[in-house]
Amino acid sequence: MKKILVVDDVPTNRRLLQQMLVAINNYIVLEAENGMQAIDLYVKEKPDLILMDINMPDMDGFQATSVIKDMMGGEFTPIIFVTALSESSLANALASGGDDFVSKPFDVEVLSSKINAHLRIRDLNIRLNERNQKLLHEQELIEHFFESALSQSFLDSRYVKYHMSSHSAFNGDLLLVEKGPKGGLFVVMGDFTGHGLTAAMGTLPVAMIFFKMVADGCSVKDIVIELNCQLNKLMPTGMFFAATVIEISSDASNMQVWMGSMPEIYWFSNNGDLKGVISSKNMALGVLKGEEFIPEIESYSVEKGDNVYLYSDGVIEAKSPDGRMFGGKRLKDTLLKQNHDRFDSTMDELLSFRARGVQSDDITFVELICEELIVK
Repeated sequence: MKKILVVDDVPTNRRLLQQMLVAINNYIVLEAENGMQAIDLYVKEKPDLILMDINMPDMDGFQATSVIKDMMGGEFTPIIFVTALSESSLANALASGGDDFVSKPFDVEVLSSKINAHLRIRDLNIRLNERNQKLLHEQELIEHFFESALSQSFLDSRYVKYHMSSHSAFNGDLLLVEKGPKGGLFVVMGDFTGHGLTAAMGTLPVAMIFFKMVADGCSVKDIVIELNCQLNKLMPTGMFFAATVIEISSDASNMQVWMGSMPEIYWFSNNGDLKGVISSKNMALGVLKGEEFIPEIESYSVEKGDNVYLYSDGVIEAKSPDGRMFGGKRLKDTLLKQNHDRFDSTMDELLSFRARGVQSDDITFVELICEELIVK
């Protein structure tokens, strides 16, 4: 049964409203004769709706309404002013936090319809809050699963430097790094279609497939074929995974690269010379069916100390506060002008460019350092 709090300093008015409310729907009626009592009863009884007079001693309806609204937090308890004041005063009453008003002398049918309407809104708000709490709990569980999967990555700063920032609660970009059983360094860096939870849904299957296949000694080709096959089966139409998959050999002399619909890779020597720009030659993972998917793997001779830079399109599409894009040319120029601390300098340039601009996409920037990696 709904509880309604009647706030009025005139006992006759309270009694009249109490009788009407019981007659309308047998509501439980609480009574307060001023704003202070109204606040106390709101805290103790949590009424479903409040009928508030304005002119009262000690604390008037404006003040009480403002205090009660501040106390509600994410809850919604409608407050309807019942008053004989002018329309200009009613505007002030609504500005103080009231949700509606009924003029004195009031019509019972009008009062009843307004009470019913606001109680329906309150019920909808309660259901929405319950749903949001359930979603929040589910997101926390999913986030736990993601973090558990991603925590397996081998992110030793001697071999990998990275920056990841998400556009929303869940990152649609993905970075996985693992040591192979023969000492090679395997890397998956990619970008799922879209943003948020929907985009991040593919993270778990990719992580599970990647870590298992690396542990089993599989090649880059084997890994991308399996990833494409499974994502094509699992992902809904229109969702895919643009990705780069790399293996750097244990002696840092060879690099195997597969790229599908990702921005180009920049490859620098230890002394700062640009040794190569590697472009994507494949479609994103999950687009083609198994028999249609023929991965093109490229092999490069690298040397110890070489640096390889990967990034998602969120880097080059990052915008300054005035709407300018960071762009591919600016990124390339920034990388070329730095010989030392290239990763940190590029990130400083990007963050300075963005300043306080709104982030419109997930951002990932990675530096791979070619160094001998021996598995103990």
